[in-house]
Amino acid sequence: MAKFFNTKVYNPKRTIINIVVIVVCIIGIVVCFILTRNFQGENQNEPQSNLSIKNEVTSEINEEFSKEIFFSRIENIKLDDIEVVYPDNFNIHVVGSYDVKIIVDKEEYTSTLKIVDTERPELTLKEVRISKNGTYSAKDFVSSCKDNSDKECTINFYSGIDEEGNTVDYSTYKEDGTYSIKIEALDGEGNQTVGETKLIIGESTTTEEPTTPTEPTTPKVPEQPVNCKYGNGEYDTEHYLVAVSVTSNGCAVSLDLYKNDAMTQEINKLLETETIRIQKDVDALNLKLEGTKSLNRLRTAVVNKTGDGIVGYELKVTVTIEGNVIADYKLDSNGKRAFISNPYNLPN
Repeated sequence: MAKFFNTKVYNPKRTIINIVVIVVCIIGIVVCFILTRNFQGENQNEPQSNLSIKNEVTSEINEEFSKEIFFSRIENIKLDDIEVVYPDNFNIHVVGSYDVKIIVDKEEYTSTLKIVDTERPELTLKEVRISKNGTYSAKDFVSSCKDNSDKECTINFYSGIDEEGNTVDYSTYKEDGTYSIKIEALDGEGNQTVGETKLIIGESTTTEEPTTPTEPTTPKVPEQPVNCKYGNGEYDTEHYLVAVSVTSNGCAVSLDLYKNDAMTQEINKLLETETIRIQKDVDALNLKLEGTKSLNRLRTAVVNKTGDGIVGYELKVTVTIEGNVIADYKLDSNGKRAFISNPYNLPN
């Protein structure tokens, strides 16, 4: 009998209850783990989902800007909670490229800030009057020259081109008379402004106020007929806008010179300057458009109406993002934008 009472009795109901309790506990632990991971994951990804940081931004030299320049999208995040750390050598007054740290919720990102100078100097010219055999320099024709870099302009005689593609030599102006003089102002980054004024040698009744023309200018056709070897400077203004003129004394130049380096260097400079400028202006829009940004630049030689010679060059620019036209325009004779399409109201 003792043996009977010491034997354990098997209870299947109790065993099932224990198994159920264990399974419930395991399920509870797993659910808690998953919820915790999801919650943490949402917190970790929140800055990325609400913030889009540009890889590269540009700002004009001496131009103040805010930390917003680094972001194409900011949602549910206060700017005060974002820390922007500039390198020790950063200077808004110096052209250069700077790596910037951006800290959001203890997460660190990077962006490249480029300080650029794309603006041309502001040049004001005056007439110069001398006696025969008198001397003069390029700076004598300048009333003022101011650049956004706050540095002194470099002043030169502008090297114009005659009908044969030869450089105009101003030193040959010795005899009594009134001569057209072109003056070039350059800043430290090569941005150029060219203005035109008068040199008066000897007696003359001609008087003109200081002018501030900006080269390139629309070719002028003389009132009196001129014997132009390659035709005059008239062109189809309804079809073309001249960004850079290459005419001389109202005459077109040889068609064979359309690839001449001396003729194309000014339109190439304008192309480089406009490329930097339009990239900066598009970045400033902070567009919420996904996809690849494309910049198409077309340089075209402008032929005169008779088709005998070249009048100048035209620059057409088109900016798109995944097929969406951001801007489509030509540069006019003063280097300003003449828009064909401008849905986002970019500046002229």
